[in-house]
Amino acid sequence: MGALLQHFSRLRDEDISPDDYLKWVKKSSFAKATEGEEEKYLELTQAYQTYQKLKLKEGLMDFADLVYYLLQLFQKRPNVLKHYQRQYPFVLVDEFQDTNISQYQLIKLICPSKTNPRLTVVGDDSQAIYKFRGASVSNIIAFMKDYKKAKQITLKKNYRSNQTILDAAYKLIKNNDPDTLEFKLGISKNLIASKPVAHSHSINPINYFLAENGEEESEYVAKKILDLSKTYKYSDMSILTRANNHSGPFVKSLARAGIPYQFLGPGTLYKQPEVKDLIAYLRILYNLEDSPSLFRLLYMNIYSVDEKDISLLLTFSKKINQSLFQAIEIYLSYFDVSIHRNEFEIYKPYLPLLKSETKQKLLKIYQMIIKHLVLLKTNTAGQILFHFLEDSGLLLTLTNYKNETQEKIAINISNFFNKLKMFESEHEDASIFAVVDFINMSIEIGESPLISKTDISSLNAVNILTVHSAKGLEFPIVFLVNLTEERFPTRHKKETIGIPEALIKEILPTGDYHIEEERRLFYVGLTRAKDKVFLSSSKFYGQAKRIRKISRFVIETLGQELLNAQIDIKKDIKSQLTIFDFKTPKQNDSTGIARNAPTNFSYSQLNSFETCPLQYKYLYVLKIPTLPTASASFGTTIHKTLQDFYSKFIKNKKINKIILIEIYKKLWIPVGYSSKAHEDRMKKEGEKILNNYFDKYHNLSLNILGLEKLFKIKISEDIFLTGKIDRIDKLNKNEIEIIDYKTGKKPSERELTKSLQLTIYALAAHDKNLFNKKFVDINLTFYYLQTQEKNYS
Repeated sequence: MGALLQHFSRLRDEDISPDDYLKWVKKSSFAKATEGEEEKYLELTQAYQTYQKLKLKEGLMDFADLVYYLLQLFQKRPNVLKHYQRQYPFVLVDEFQDTNISQYQLIKLICPSKTNPRLTVVGDDSQAIYKFRGASVSNIIAFMKDYKKAKQITLKKNYRSNQTILDAAYKLIKNNDPDTLEFKLGISKNLIASKPVAHSHSINPINYFLAENGEEESEYVAKKILDLSKTYKYSDMSILTRANNHSGPFVKSLARAGIPYQFLGPGTLYKQPEVKDLIAYLRILYNLEDSPSLFRLLYMNIYSVDEKDISLLLTFSKKINQSLFQAIEIYLSYFDVSIHRNEFEIYKPYLPLLKSETKQKLLKIYQMIIKHLVLLKTNTAGQILFHFLEDSGLLLTLTNYKNETQEKIAINISNFFNKLKMFESEHEDASIFAVVDFINMSIEIGESPLISKTDISSLNAVNILTVHSAKGLEFPIVFLVNLTEERFPTRHKKETIGIPEALIKEILPTGDYHIEEERRLFYVGLTRAKDKVFLSSSKFYGQAKRIRKISRFVIETLGQELLNAQIDIKKDIKSQLTIFDFKTPKQNDSTGIARNAPTNFSYSQLNSFETCPLQYKYLYVLKIPTLPTASASFGTTIHKTLQDFYSKFIKNKKINKIILIEIYKKLWIPVGYSSKAHEDRMKKEGEKILNNYFDKYHNLSLNILGLEKLFKIKISEDIFLTGKIDRIDKLNKNEIEIIDYKTGKKPSERELTKSLQLTIYALAAHDKNLFNKKFVDINLTFYYLQTQEKNYS
């Protein structure tokens, strides 16, 4: 099934419709040697057609459909196409080398070459690394043929890496000739560094280490990181692997050495033990007969139910042929009258003999589950899970971590709650049943969110990620590891169901396109480094008995002579891993992961810290999950409604009150209210507020300069104030009005005169990068929507 879906996706990436596919099958002459091929492709075309029809019938689209059907719309409805051509007179396409055939077709429709369009594409064929998802490096070549009048600009100055790294990377990528843009267009892409080699006195910018086995390689990397930590922060260093499953030995070696690290590969959040615990609890409420999930709950550290007693319970459960939950309920019924039922009497002779402490823990768990089952009708999965954190006592341990391991647990749980909040905002049904179905499906098809997108900048820890994940990032120090043939480059795995060459619209390379793509990926890995690159490989991995060949890319980067010299040096200084290197370093219980000092501060952060430093720590440092509140949901709904309304107003001044209320109902956030009655009451209140606002303050003469305008003010070399202004109006030639909507009550005049928020907004409007206004020309206004009052400053 997965191969079929991938095949259908690739067909749409190539802009091949079911009809195109069928026409090709009917026109093709299949040789006798390929007997059965015609039937195979006929079956594929029928399946493809059925798949597309089923999605349309259900009102669904997958990612590839978004461009595929847009192309069809533009091709069949020229008036719609003309509308968007007028709407977007200027088009800039970044990372052009990562576009697929369908996306390029879309660009050509919006910006037809015969109209001499104002179109700019920016691309680097040396960094085209997404062939597996349909990206076509040939689009760059095709662009030069399709847009013959296009001005060609070659950017050669590099602001990241030093010259030694750039020269080595250039030497590597030249091996892709004649399939490079440089070769085909006769240009030079030999980059010039704008910075000198850093710390050149201490170590070469590019080093290579050949280990005997994978363990020695990972220990070498850990020791080198410890040595470099005297000069660099841990967060300055990154270990890049070709595949996620290559990272294991390096994680273990860093842990043994007491080096903080974070694994940033995709698909890892749901795999974290603490997140698995939370998913297990959701599954218990979803299905009380899910014994494996309940088994996991009993083993959680917060409960630590005796292992022997758990074993006895499992035996009892199997003996009476009941689920683990039912077995616990039957056991507890003999000690708690409220649970006892007559039908349980037949199981009395088989009751296990458990410790008194276990009985108390089981009762607490059972009562908590029953309590949370009652909430299923009214609460979202996120709300119920928050109650679990509170009732189990887990929330208290999260907020009082004592070492880096506990802090990482807190961060992972916080990130999981963020995913639940995102799900709630995107889906009307955010019940436990919907969420568990979504998580189960995600895990089943191998999808899982990143552990975090922000950890790279916030934690002083070594970053471990794949080269694909590192695209767009940079680090002073990069370790490229496991550099052997069949690991990097990987073996070429053909698509299970390939697209016939006759249907492929891209310009195919003359060389081995798999090796060329792998070489480009290696190039990307090298050029993530600013100061130094450490290349390493091993003769053996795992239990293999065959010596691995050093990756051809290492030889192409360093040259055979330099490679041999580096290997000879390593033979003289290499030390074997000793038994003492496995000793676990003493954990510092007084501190967590060394955290980089924050550089960006918003008004909300400053206000939170002023109100309560501990609250600031929970919200912005630990990001401990909190329950959604009615006031927050209500306020966000009103803000989003007015933003959407005025976005439409800018385009169409005739927009009316009916549209305003329709937007409000569409954007209503239903979480955080104490009951359905409370929600209905607040919903009516919001409608009343917006009606009154429209009558009192909205008028056709409004001249809106911006909505939800982001700003960033430089306070010092590394401190910035950030924020977002609800609305900016132009009053006359010089004056502007900064507007902030408030759904709460109006504070006293004394409090308003001290308003930090107004001061920050005034600084933002004064900043030369925003409006560059004199303070005298800046009007600051709070709209208090509940009382329909305005406060001017």
